[in-house]
Amino acid sequence: MEEPKFNKDLAYKKAEKRIKDIKTYYYLVTGFFLVGGLLLYRNYDGNIFNLSQEYTTWMVILWAIFLIGLGIYLFVPYFHNWEERKTNELMNKYKK
Repeated sequence: MEEPKFNKDLAYKKAEKRIKDIKTYYYLVTGFFLVGGLLLYRNYDGNIFNLSQEYTTWMVILWAIFLIGLGIYLFVPYFHNWEERKTNELMNKYKK
């Protein structure tokens, strides 16, 4: 009788964590557009493609790459399935 409640609580906690992660991602994207846009606007000298000395531009590009990677991790099911499979594998190992 206790086992189904445990699974229900576990599922709720996983869903709650996922929602929190997605919400955090949206905050990061919003911050990226606000801060990244402001940085690029303040350092714009007429040629945004001159990347040789524009460290700000490189920072914004790397930040965008990070956000793309995080978005892929959050929204592509393959990565969450791997994480869930590994978690279940470890839980079964420790149960024995």
